[in-house]
Amino acid sequence: MNDINVSRLVDDAPLRPFHLWLAFWCLLAMMADGFDLLNASIAGPALIKDWGISRAALGPVFSASLAGFFVGAPFFGYLGDRFGRRIAIVSSLLFIGITTFACAWATDLKELLWLRFLSGLGLGGVLPNVIALNAEFTPKRLRATMMVVMAVGISLGAAVPGFVGVTLMPRFGWPVIFIVGGIIPFVIGLAMPFAIPDSIKFMVLRGGREQAVARLARVFDPALAIAPGARFVLDPDEGSAATRGSPTGLFRHGWAPVTALVWLMFVLNLMANNLLNAWLPMLVQTSGHSVAQGSFAGSLYQLGGSVGGLGIGVLLDRFGLKILAILFAVAVPVLAFTGTPGLSDTVLLVMTFLSGCAVVGMQNGLNAGAGLIYPTALRANGVGYALGIGRIGSVTGPLIGSLLTQLAMPASVFFYVTAIAPLLCAGCAVLLLGQLKQTRQASAALAQPSTP
Repeated sequence: MNDINVSRLVDDAPLRPFHLWLAFWCLLAMMADGFDLLNASIAGPALIKDWGISRAALGPVFSASLAGFFVGAPFFGYLGDRFGRRIAIVSSLLFIGITTFACAWATDLKELLWLRFLSGLGLGGVLPNVIALNAEFTPKRLRATMMVVMAVGISLGAAVPGFVGVTLMPRFGWPVIFIVGGIIPFVIGLAMPFAIPDSIKFMVLRGGREQAVARLARVFDPALAIAPGARFVLDPDEGSAATRGSPTGLFRHGWAPVTALVWLMFVLNLMANNLLNAWLPMLVQTSGHSVAQGSFAGSLYQLGGSVGGLGIGVLLDRFGLKILAILFAVAVPVLAFTGTPGLSDTVLLVMTFLSGCAVVGMQNGLNAGAGLIYPTALRANGVGYALGIGRIGSVTGPLIGSLLTQLAMPASVFFYVTAIAPLLCAGCAVLLLGQLKQTRQASAALAQPSTP
């Protein structure tokens, strides 16, 4: 029987217009996701004025989407591994669109809080499935870079609500943020079933979609000869149909220590990221720099994350997962030096940019790395659960900053404490590399058909 190895077909394919078309639509999905992450923050000042509430009262509303993300990422990750990446992405976008649009008609904080929680469920579902879809279509030599590009789409989308707020809110009021934020993902979600296919590797793993797989296979290799009765197969380490969609698969057949280490790295790095996100402008000001320098430092930190993330994606494609351990180790002195008292304005701004490369950039690298670590059978679940569990770090990071503030710690201590996270992540990455090799060998052996 003629076997066609789809894993090798995808891995070795040249970059084709199909890949760019897929990247375009996935980037649109990620930008819609990023838009809705921050629209409540842009609407916040107008809500305070119209509803006569305090700033503190809006705190739970801002946190509600994070809580929804915590639940939504694992749920839609399961949906993606069980029923397909495309249906999970489309469902997430439609859910975001409906719930965000409804926010425009909220009449009090309680209604807005619950609607933002529901929006967060959908927000958690886009990233893990976009990462999985791109991991299963992109040639191996460009895979991590493409996944990081997708993650950067969140930052691009997060920049849009500010422009909408400046141009439309003065005329239409705060509801326009949620109206626009609901229409965009809903329209993209309606279009995506017609614009992109489901993952070719997922369809092979699931079975019963031979004609669709054959059409996509010829996209990768137009000269491919597919004989009658040909069988499409994957490499043994891609997993099996038996584990597809099962969250327990993250803890079976040697995957438990891998999953635990991935989760720990996500928690630690998101903790460091959100600590600096919340406190960096204030830390710069309390170190003797101006308010403008504090704001500029915050912007450079995010810019560094985008630039650093793209660089890390390229390095992952070139050197593999071992680069994570090296880069986490490099991040430690970068963060420690950023906290050095008495730095000039110029040096401090350069170091905040490099800190963004080291922390935000490494989070983009971790998102891509999780997509590389898990096989097709577990990929959306693996990334989804890592992102969901990682929200623990997102919440605890700012709280650690509050504790350090209450203890009247100098700004340098904030950076020294933050540097502990990449130090521990470097150790986790070293352990992960050794464990992953053993787990993949065991999984490949289990996936091999037994001989009579």
